[in-house]
Amino acid sequence: MNKPDLNTKFDTVNISVKSSTHYQGLTDNPYPAGWHSSDLGTDEAGKWVDKVKSIPKLTPPSKPPSGLIKLCRFGRTFLNLLRRPTVVKDLPIHLQMESTDACNLNCTTCSRDVFIEKAQLLDEKLWKKIITEIRPTNINVSGIGEPFLHPDIFKIIRFAKSMGSAVNCATNFTRVNGRYQDIVESGVSQLKVSIDATDKETFKAIRGEDSFDEIIHNIREVVNLRNKLNSETPSIRFNFAVQSLNYKQAPGLIDLAAEVGVDGIYFQYLEYVDMEDRKHMLSHNMTRESLFDTLKLTEQKAAEKGIITNLDIWWRDFDIFWNKMQPISEFKPNCKQCYFPWFSTWISADGWVRPCPIMPWTLDEGRMGHIGEQSFAEIWNGPKYRELRAALARGERPTRSCKTCIPQSLHNILFLRTKLLPNK
Repeated sequence: MNKPDLNTKFDTVNISVKSSTHYQGLTDNPYPAGWHSSDLGTDEAGKWVDKVKSIPKLTPPSKPPSGLIKLCRFGRTFLNLLRRPTVVKDLPIHLQMESTDACNLNCTTCSRDVFIEKAQLLDEKLWKKIITEIRPTNINVSGIGEPFLHPDIFKIIRFAKSMGSAVNCATNFTRVNGRYQDIVESGVSQLKVSIDATDKETFKAIRGEDSFDEIIHNIREVVNLRNKLNSETPSIRFNFAVQSLNYKQAPGLIDLAAEVGVDGIYFQYLEYVDMEDRKHMLSHNMTRESLFDTLKLTEQKAAEKGIITNLDIWWRDFDIFWNKMQPISEFKPNCKQCYFPWFSTWISADGWVRPCPIMPWTLDEGRMGHIGEQSFAEIWNGPKYRELRAALARGERPTRSCKTCIPQSLHNILFLRTKLLPNK
């Protein structure tokens, strides 16, 4: 299969945004079902207006987050996670900044083909503005697309590192083009390589392209160069989206990780946001017992080989994950609390700010504001963010994405990052 050249599809984001994109509610419906507005109202023309005037002004941190400054930001963020206020007086410590939504693969687990009509690159004015205003301690420079398709990806990584942030990215690792030295010397903290298989045939069936050997070769080259230069970074982990085609290969993935020098594996459950039509294809031929036994065996092999995983989370929430794989008619809502709008944010390649990594997978939900039209601080405590926080603090699930989401627990937020995501 010839690899398509996606450069011709790129559309650099125009910073200006039409006034019609101003506040419409968290979804296309200005009055979502079950939404109890407290801070918002409408003017005589029926437009949404913000009735709260006394929002504290947030200023970007004057210094990079390091040492005592970073520790203080972590402490204040931890208090925000416990209190969950409607107005947050601290900027987020975690940022997912999507460098591009273009991708060269067509994976069965991804609904990108449904809602991305024309791929875009995050404009330099925007990514510099974002990083400078927020100065997060951790930045993920990937999103729906493949970050190595952005021609300035190393420039982005180096700028983020110069501002004191640890940088990671999820990648299919097929568009490295021999830039191994750039990868190691850029200072990127971690590469999260989406692999989903231990052989070429399964890989192609899931990810639509026969590039399995290329990915393994790229990993070996980066590991060898990293060791040769005596560099601590990047660490490399596998991302493995658990589904019927590959779950029995999970134990073998431990062997592959140990062989090529991968440090850890993140076993990912599928979200299925607006993908109910694909659920049967992705989760059929799995039984609860078979999945459980396979992952238990995988955990044992990981311990033997010294490979870090997140399988402890699967044991705590296995029934919830399994229920997520069943038809929507059998879905049982979970009572987990969401913490994302208090410590993290997502900014898409088109400049729109979203509150979490789930809502970007929909066309109509969670557009909190555009970074080209407002400062991030204005968006962070704007009416949409305040309404979302207030609803979540009341235990509500205000959007379609929220209703079937399995939020990360406070324990996972505090410890999973330090376990599987370096802080350098």
